[in-house]
Amino acid sequence: MKEGLRLRGPRNKNAHILPKHYGGNKEIYKFSLPLSSSIFFSVLFILLSVYYTIIEMEKILPTPLMIEDELNNPGRFISERALNHVLNLTSLGPRPVGSFENEVLAVNFLTREINSMFSKAKKVHRVSIDIQRTSGAFTLDFLDGMTNVYKNVQNVIVKIGPLESSPHSLLLNCHFDTVADSPGGSDDGASCAVMLEILRIISQSDDPLIHNIIFLFNGAEENLMQASHGFITQHKWAKEIRAFINLESCGAGGREILFQAGPENPWLMEAYSKAVPYPLASSLAQEVFQS
Repeated sequence: MKEGLRLRGPRNKNAHILPKHYGGNKEIYKFSLPLSSSIFFSVLFILLSVYYTIIEMEKILPTPLMIEDELNNPGRFISERALNHVLNLTSLGPRPVGSFENEVLAVNFLTREINSMFSKAKKVHRVSIDIQRTSGAFTLDFLDGMTNVYKNVQNVIVKIGPLESSPHSLLLNCHFDTVADSPGGSDDGASCAVMLEILRIISQSDDPLIHNIIFLFNGAEENLMQASHGFITQHKWAKEIRAFINLESCGAGGREILFQAGPENPWLMEAYSKAVPYPLASSLAQEVFQS
């Protein structure tokens, strides 16, 4: 230290452990070690990459088949035919429970399409259709609790199975009623169209089923599942159901997603993952639905 200058602070006792390039200038030290910035941009790059990958994967869907492709693709799901079902059903307008559109026009549309399929069904299948009109009541643990009473709600029910009767059935469920201000293209007309096309494929297949499949076209779901209650408590086929798949919709678009499954039946999820070309499931969606 030069003579005449006074040291105003203690010498740095840890100077020997500082980087060699550190010369006491904080500006130089920060510029030479931008560690926090490197971490930030690395994390940002990873997040953007993951987001982009998810967006691209959302677009990976099976190629839709048109009616003209049916001859070269026997036994395949024809997307154009399913879309036509949606258009025909939504052209009826909103279908709230009790309306002419729901109780007459929608039921007539479904029965007409189903009977047309049955006229072309292979002889290896036993097919039957039943129009259920049911009345009842049940309690709901909703808000402060309530009793839900219904009368003469309708279900269009189809059963297809082997010629030799089986005591076991798989249930597929959708609903054709809507809220008062919507034609129900998504909720739940699309599911009805999917089930109609699945029924067509199975009924025209030469391979007999081992057990039955019941197609339940539910006519009163928006009123807190009245028709479902009427079916499961009163219909003659309800007791033979061993598993069920419910097709429901929320929102206006997006991929189909498995969002709810029985806790003691992992085999259903295993079958789903093996059979679906691009399976998608989320436990978060179940939590959102339950909330």
